[in-house]
Order: sequence, then structure tokens, then C-alpha cells
Amino acid sequence: MPTFSVIIPCFNAASTIRRTLSSVLDQTFGDFEVIIVDDGSTDDTVAVVKTIARNEPRITVVQQENSGPSVARNRAVSEFAKGALIAFLDADDIWPVNRLEILQARFAGSDALDVAYGRVAFFSENPENVETFSTVSKRPLTVTDLIAENETCTMSNIVVTRAAYLKSRGLKAEIVHGEDVEWLVRLAAGGARIQGIDRVLTFYRTSRRGLSSNLFAMRASFETALATARFLDVPLSEQQIDAAEATYLRYLARRALRLEAKRGMALKLSLEALRLSPRAFFKQPARGVLTLAAATLQSLSPSVFRRIAACH
Repeated sequence: MPTFSVIIPCFNAASTIRRTLSSVLDQTFGDFEVIIVDDGSTDDTVAVVKTIARNEPRITVVQQENSGPSVARNRAVSEFAKGALIAFLDADDIWPVNRLEILQARFAGSDALDVAYGRVAFFSENPENVETFSTVSKRPLTVTDLIAENETCTMSNIVVTRAAYLKSRGLKAEIVHGEDVEWLVRLAAGGARIQGIDRVLTFYRTSRRGLSSNLFAMRASFETALATARFLDVPLSEQQIDAAEATYLRYLARRALRLEAKRGMALKLSLEALRLSPRAFFKQPARGVLTLAAATLQSLSPSVFRRIAACH
């Protein structure tokens, strides 16, 4: 049985899947299988992956009618995966070549984990041109951490034991946005150990398309995760909830700045966060001050903000 089962859901990914798959097949740790679930693509995705799979016995290609990435991931794990560790990857993201080697060593350590993740490098077109990096905490994530600012950032950054995934019953297909955070909240509430590794382990492709609606959906995902925590009777005070929401709004403000949202959006999010919990907004002083300053500048003078941002 392989150590890792790499799960890649695909939908119209013909333009990116080759490079994504190459980043998996080039891994320095080779004891893995790849399960590609095509979710009803209408482009050449299936032809591309089947051509690659013809010369690579570790790849299995599964086709299904369009049902969404959560259904694809759940099906891949429950019906096809044989590895003890499940590594998720989206069809347009990229892994560094030593990712699985680092993760295998971490899961083999004495302090067993249920979920591991690393730092994320964000890029738009070329992974060699990274725009910013995520950070990771030194301690395991709690439910409050996940609701406030999910450090895992993307499913492409997550490795979970197969046992923990099956115990959690996987992702909820009816949740369209924030399904990963809602799932992680259930895991953490059930006692799962979720901890980061201070290494860049994922290159995440960002997109400016539909940013306003995307931010709105991300805001709604906070409420979904919070509702799950309440349903599971996780003890959260109103002060903790306000602090978590303020931290999340600061995260959205930073995302709005990074992806050049419309004028004033980042400032509006920042001011709402400050109203809820100034203490949480400035808990990381440098991040809070820089976010507020950048949001203010972007609102007052977008052209100056763009020139400064282009130099950093």
C-alpha cells in the first residue's frame, strides 16, 4: 500500500493540470498514488490526464458527472484511496518537489498528527514570481483559530490521515464556500491534532476574477464555520466570537488589497473589524498597522497604492 494517496479533483483544468501533475510526479518521495477525479469537464482535461496516465501506473483517472469538488474528494477517499495519508491538491496549484518527503517525516514523528499543513506561497501566473507567503503557528490549531483565520489556506495544503478523514465523514457537499474550514472545525472539535510545518509546501494560484463575490462568499463561510462550532457545543464566549470575526475581517481586508479589490473595500472591512475588536485587529501589531495603513491609502489614492505595492 502507498504511503500517500494524492487526490486531485478536476474541472476544465486542461491548461494547468500538466504542470500540477508534474509537481507531484517529480516528488523526491515516490511512495504515492494519484487519484484524479474529473468532475464533468467539457474541455480536454480527460484527454490530457489519460495521456499522462498511460505512462504512469501510479495514476488512476476517475470520471463523474459534475457534482462539485467535495463529492469528488469524498469519493476518491472512500472508494479508491489506499494510502494511510491523504494529500489533497487542486488542479491549478503546484507543490515543491520535497513536499511529500517533509510530510512523511513529520507524520512519522513521535507526536502523532491527524492533519498537517505548511506555509503557502501565493502567485498569479508563474510560481517563480511569488507575491506573498502565509504563516503558521507553533501550536496546534483550535476551533477558534480555524474560524478566525484558517492558516491552511487551501485544500492543496492539507494532508490528513485516512482514518481521521473517514471518521469525520469527509466534506459536506451541500456547502459551496468554506467547506474546508467547516470540515476542519469538525475535526478540531472532535479532538484531532492539526499542526503546521514552517516550510513552504504549496504554491497557490490566485485569481482576480469575481473578487467581490468571492469575498462575499468567504464572509459567509465564517458564519458556516461558526454555526458548526455552536452545533457541536464548542464553548465560545461572545468576546471570543467578536475577536475571531475581527481577525477574519482583517484577513479579508488583506486579501482585498493583495488582489486589488475595488476602492475602499479593504478599508470598509478593516473598520468593521476594528468596531468588533480593536484588540484582535492589533494582536499582531505589525500586521494590523500595515493592513489599516494600506487600506486607508488604497481608499484615498488607489494609484499611489498601486505604485507602492508594485515595488514590494
